[in-house]
Amino acid sequence: MLAIRMLASVAALASAAHALTIRNAHVADFRLYGEQGCFADNQGIWTVISEDFAPNECKGLNGYVPRSIRNHDTNPGCTLSFYTDGNCSAAGKRDCTPGQCCDSAQGWRAWSMVC
Repeated sequence: MLAIRMLASVAALASAAHALTIRNAHVADFRLYGEQGCFADNQGIWTVISEDFAPNECKGLNGYVPRSIRNHDTNPGCTLSFYTDGNCSAAGKRDCTPGQCCDSAQGWRAWSMVC
């Protein structure tokens, strides 16, 4: 009888642990620069977590207009894109791969992700 209760307890614990969802999972990091070349005028790093965005959601840069952005890392299967306008139009879109410095003479105004 004790063995059955123990087995039932272990099974219940295992199913509860499986039901837990990882929240706020890290998705990407990118750093903003005020000048082209990803060196001069460091404006800070942004960390993207899973609850920061919906797929293809157009997100602003909080008033920053960086001329270069370095994608430090992006989770496998995710694409980080930057836009030269605040509406995320296709004409101003550039996908930025991990480790890449993405320059824009007119400045970046928005970003989006798809995973």
